[in-house]
Amino acid sequence: MKVLIVSNDREYVRRAKEVYEDADTALSEESAEIMLSKKKYDFIVGDLVKDYLGGCAVKELDEEKRKKEILPLKQEVIVVYSFKGGVGKTTFVKTLLESLDKDIKVLVVDLNFRDGGSDLSFMLDLPVLPHIGMWLKERTKESFFENLIEYSSNVYVLQAPPKVSLVRDIRGSDVDAIVKFARSKFDVIIFDLPDEFNEIVKSALDNATKIVVLSKGTEGEFARMKELPYEFLTVFVRPEKGFKKYVKLLNLRYKVVSSFSKEIDTVCDFIFS
Repeated sequence: MKVLIVSNDREYVRRAKEVYEDADTALSEESAEIMLSKKKYDFIVGDLVKDYLGGCAVKELDEEKRKKEILPLKQEVIVVYSFKGGVGKTTFVKTLLESLDKDIKVLVVDLNFRDGGSDLSFMLDLPVLPHIGMWLKERTKESFFENLIEYSSNVYVLQAPPKVSLVRDIRGSDVDAIVKFARSKFDVIIFDLPDEFNEIVKSALDNATKIVVLSKGTEGEFARMKELPYEFLTVFVRPEKGFKKYVKLLNLRYKVVSSFSKEIDTVCDFIFS
């Protein structure tokens, strides 16, 4: 029997897996539609959809198998941040988006604005157009999706423009709108942020379900971490000697890596736990 679980509630998925061990999982109805176009299922178990999806009957879990109070989990909004350049933030974002399951729909939002284009655009070999500045001319949902770049079958990018002047009027409310629009189509939203703090960065941090701070473990970075008013996960990339004394002082949740490509699976487990 082939079963598909459609839910963005981790507890629901866990309990459904106890009943249907070999079931596939989709985090949104959009992802479910894609999976149904590729594979035939006998029925669907889900709390996001009712009655029928793609011609398959949708069943609810037996109440005895479900928790009495289950808090809904929104799609993951992962913000990747740093307090200095040269820590490998863009490389981390690229490795992360390429490591996620192909059935997970991912949007990467690049807020690293600089003249000449962003590192992510060059690293992903993206065309110059379209970019976020083009969406800002209209700020509509339709225009938002029109200005995304398809990087792969499951990954789309809202890229930074080649000139900072093209996004001078961007506001924190625009970041809120990006998240609102993206949640209707994507399972995971990844923000690549600049190593500064401003209205745009604050809005992205406010919308995050997970904040990942990349660091070399320098004293200056720890001073700024102490002032960051958010809960965050710290990934230390080949940190400086003696960094652990600061980790203990700040009581940080952290992971140390030497290579994203070699350790991305353990980093993903760390992020999504």
